[in-house]
Amino acid sequence: MFKMILGQRIKEEREKRNWTQTDLTEKLNVSRQSISKWELDSAYPDIERLIQISDLFNVTLDSLIKGDSELQRHITVKGTDDHMNGWEFWAHYWWIIFPIAGLIMSFLSYLN
Repeated sequence: MFKMILGQRIKEEREKRNWTQTDLTEKLNVSRQSISKWELDSAYPDIERLIQISDLFNVTLDSLIKGDSELQRHITVKGTDDHMNGWEFWAHYWWIIFPIAGLIMSFLSYLN
């Protein structure tokens, strides 16, 4: 079974409509370089842009991405029950915690 990847699919749909990359950039409000990268599969559009593309081409999201396993690995959906554990918090916010701790220490030493 032939599996079409996203870039080929975008290009195919664009060419079906006789649109240039520039025509598509105007409709999606992105740069021509973005369209080129998508069509060459060197970059992927974000999920909001994928929705916009599917609406513009009047195709389902499923038909755009189903054959592209690389894109499927890049798409992640966070559930509402996802939360950050203590280590993740420290890993992400260490740069702000230390200055705040320093300010608190300075304030406490000023009070003494």
